Amino acid sequence: MGSDAYIAASGASTQLRDLDVVANNLANVGTPGFKRSESVFRAVFDAALRDAEGGLQPGAPGSTFVQTDLVGTDFARGSAQKTGSPLHAMIDGKGFFEIMTTNGPRYTRAGNFIVNATGQLSTPSGQAVMGDGGPILIGDADVQIQPSGAVVDRNGNPVGRLKIVEFENLHALEKEGQSLFRAGPDDAGTPAVSPIVIPESIEGSNVQSTHELATLVMLQRAFEVNLRAMQVDDETTQTLIEGIR
Repeated sequence: MGSDAYIAASGASTQLRDLDVVANNLANVGTPGFKRSESVFRAVFDAALRDAEGGLQPGAPGSTFVQTDLVGTDFARGSAQKTGSPLHAMIDGKGFFEIMTTNGPRYTRAGNFIVNATGQLSTPSGQAVMGDGGPILIGDADVQIQPSGAVVDRNGNPVGRLKIVEFENLHALEKEGQSLFRAGPDDAGTPAVSPIVIPESIEGSNVQSTHELATLVMLQRAFEVNLRAMQVDDETTQTLIEGIR
């Protein structure tokens, strides 16, 4: 396989990974609070020969190939979706709701809350939504969430207040399933001072299906071009070998 084929192979491999990223985005176009992923590519020059210190040897052959540097997250705000549920809430601005999981605190923009089996305000999977003083216990009370983030009963008595946390470096957050993020080791976040909440609404996914579909088509075509380049290189090499014989 010639160097051209290695370049094409690295491009095809990278595009396969990016196809997985785009497919996952499309699969979550209707997931509340979901933040789309995006690949970051870079070109790499690889020298075949180096000295003991790692320096390039004079005349050493090399090749250039492509690899995925990282898969980042687009934290752009999703669209507001009015649901009418008094337990639903959307953050208008920066910040994340804090959720307590079996693996510790996690953070989300998805505000499609319910009441779990133990009477706590929770995510649809039953993980407790944290308030300023811990989990918010609702029980059988008829409650609603106010624009300040306060959770009150039908008489206006406070039941709790949503804990909303802000982060300096959003890209240090690590994505997990169910629209949850894990905080980085150097930024545990700080409670928002005056958060604004939109009651009876949730933040939708920030995935734009038309953009993702166009990207999907582009990646498929680029993948096919790279496969064809590999085939041409292989056919050329075979022709040269037969000519030598």
